[in-house]
Amino acid sequence: MDTFAFFLLGFFVVGYFVLAGADIGVGMLLPFLGRDRRLTLAAIAPFFLGNEVWLVASAGLLTALFPVLEADLFGRVWGALVVLVCAWMLRDMGLWLRGRREGPVWRKIWDAAIVAGSWGVAASWGVAIGVLLGGGGPLFAVTTCGLFALHGAVFAVVRLGGEAPRAMARWVVRITLLAGVPCAVGAGAGELGRTAPLAVALAAVLAAVWGVLARPGGTGGRARDGWALAASALAITAVPVLGGLNLPDVSLTGGATLTLAVTGPLVPVLVAAQAWVWWIFRGRVERPSYL
Repeated sequence: MDTFAFFLLGFFVVGYFVLAGADIGVGMLLPFLGRDRRLTLAAIAPFFLGNEVWLVASAGLLTALFPVLEADLFGRVWGALVVLVCAWMLRDMGLWLRGRREGPVWRKIWDAAIVAGSWGVAASWGVAIGVLLGGGGPLFAVTTCGLFALHGAVFAVVRLGGEAPRAMARWVVRITLLAGVPCAVGAGAGELGRTAPLAVALAAVLAAVWGVLARPGGTGGRARDGWALAASALAITAVPVLGGLNLPDVSLTGGATLTLAVTGPLVPVLVAAQAWVWWIFRGRVERPSYL
């Protein structure tokens, strides 16, 4: 039962980073992905609300299944979590309010809110997980910001096409490989037996993304972009995996059986709904959306 509960919680947490990492990364790089920012935001418009459900579900499962772990985590990283929630609210305010009025000043204000909120979310996750690694919060924030930005840039390549997202993705993957990976090792220096192998695997995945993005377009370009997106999604899983490896040992709460009995059957439904949304909106963005 404990194993299934940990698997279920890990599934939702990893799903959040893989799915929401793309729209957060797009928000971080919004000024650099093309001149038409409404078109850029249209790339994430069908996804970002559904992606946030995974974080809400993760928090609910953590509270219901592992209240002792929840208390321990919130006690250790409460500051980073407060900043994370505030940044999340700021980003969503920017997304919803940007298109509600015309005018360059209004849109610049909410563009700034989207960018600042997205960076705040990515950095807050890095600080929180860096604390779990042994206190290397600022160092690991460099890693998480790089991985979120890379995932968003590659997602923009797939959804928008064009040279601006591709050039940004090439630049970000270099920075993440050369700075983010060493920072991850430094953040987890106290547990190198756990951190080093994952850092080596992360470097290999980032090198693969770099290699795919370095190749010119043409025949098979969309397929290669899809492989690059899959690789960037794999890379960002390093964030929750490192956090999970450094959690304390805890047991299930007494009423966990009912929670698992209700939640377990809903997982295939959620996955099917998410897959359907991604299939429907798998094509390139051609026009601005409601954002």
